[in-house]
Amino acid sequence: MSKRATWGVVSLGLLLGCGGCKPEPEAASVSTPPATADDAPAQALTPVTAEARDTAVPVVAGLGEDARKARVSAQTALLGDALFEDNDGQSVPWISPQATALTPADGEEVLDDSLLDSLPGSSGLVGSEVATRHVNGNALGIYQPLTIASADAKPLEPFYAALRALEAGNDPDGKVRVLMYGASHTDADIYTHYLRAYLRERFGDGGHGFVHIAKPWRWYGHVEMLTEGFKDWKTEHAQRRKGREDGFYGLIGVSLAATKSRAFGRVSHRDGSVGSNYEIHYLEQPKGGSFKVLVDGAHHAKVSTRGAAFGPGYFAIDLPEGAHTIEVQPIGNGEVRLFGMSVERDTSGVVVDTLGIGGTRASNMLKWAPEVWYDNVRRRNPDLITLAYGTNEANSGISESTYRERLTGVLTRLKEAAPQAACLLVGPGDFPKKGEDGTYGPRESTSYILRAQREIALEMGCAFWDLRAFMGGEMSMTQWATATPPMAKEDHIHFTRRGYVRVGMGMVDAMMAGFDDHDVLSAKAP
Repeated sequence: MSKRATWGVVSLGLLLGCGGCKPEPEAASVSTPPATADDAPAQALTPVTAEARDTAVPVVAGLGEDARKARVSAQTALLGDALFEDNDGQSVPWISPQATALTPADGEEVLDDSLLDSLPGSSGLVGSEVATRHVNGNALGIYQPLTIASADAKPLEPFYAALRALEAGNDPDGKVRVLMYGASHTDADIYTHYLRAYLRERFGDGGHGFVHIAKPWRWYGHVEMLTEGFKDWKTEHAQRRKGREDGFYGLIGVSLAATKSRAFGRVSHRDGSVGSNYEIHYLEQPKGGSFKVLVDGAHHAKVSTRGAAFGPGYFAIDLPEGAHTIEVQPIGNGEVRLFGMSVERDTSGVVVDTLGIGGTRASNMLKWAPEVWYDNVRRRNPDLITLAYGTNEANSGISESTYRERLTGVLTRLKEAAPQAACLLVGPGDFPKKGEDGTYGPRESTSYILRAQREIALEMGCAFWDLRAFMGGEMSMTQWATATPPMAKEDHIHFTRRGYVRVGMGMVDAMMAGFDDHDVLSAKAP
């Protein structure tokens, strides 16, 4: 046996026999389905060394027990048993079951070279020239604190104050709500669900949040809610060329319209989620049609959307708590235009609304009719609004001056719609440019998009989180896409399910450092 193989057998024996010890085009993402549960392997293939862990999402042993427990709970909700870390904040040493010992003809036990390269101290994880095929995906992610305007600035204080009031039982309606806007990364409802699962573990489960009542696109869905119904609905939003430009798109920025009685939309709970308070958002309009509401398969009500003028309409459904199914069916006596449905519980807690549209840009929010959108936002009464845009803008050819003007307009609108809410901008991830020879190089536009977001966020009283810096900086996407396990897809834009969870971990760590008064991780002024 070679010295290399012998060292590998010894190391594997130490790792497995240690018991409780822990080893140290126009729109870039238009019509791209989000990551699913099948994107990530059941187990990560490589252990994480102490050296790698020093630069990855930080060891959280210094945080309180409730924060550590929430991190594990949120990972479990999305990854099952294939966690990044345990309750002590220590990395979990995953060893691939298929990379076990081999038995050659002479009976001598050896290990596969690919596993040896991934073990601590081998060429796979250390040294300045690390082949990307040996990068340990579980060690990717460099902790990145929030950026704030100054050392005295507290842009997330309204959100923190709401959480403290919720903990003390003093919140007026028993709910802390978060609206999360963005493009395809947000639409996937993976990093957003990490935040949902984390906050509900710490502060209570107020319900799932907002969801469309039918599918605006075929791959639409949330982690714990099943949405059905696609045919016979007309999907419209600000970037749809065939859609109306009236701006009546509702809270998400996407409306579904139907005139035929064969159209239907159905939303059901799954994965143990429950609800008791549902509210359907729709457009009141002259000559508006009616729709039937079915609850758990039985007729519940008939709702007319006819009104004297165009404006927001709401229909509430209060039920005993359970895993209900809510269905809508247009009657066929006029157009029914739906904006979605909120799903909450009678219990106090946090509610996270996932409001993503694949391929969209922040500036499209300027095309949403304020008489409907403002009212929908105020109805939700958020304590925090996050915006995660930039990838599609970086691929659109927009100038920095034009982008700055439009982003300032978007944040001005947010302040008008929800002046009580804290705001957080999440910058785009690394998005390298593919050359004619198939190799990837830097995309300069991403840098000025990031610069504009950071500076305008601070000018407008928001916090900023740099996703590209968390990934490792410019050109880091190549490592995320080729790592083991893979953390990003081959398109070098989107992440795998496991990658999105890692992004969620980094973002939530940064968000909650100020709440937990963790000096090491707290936000920094530029």
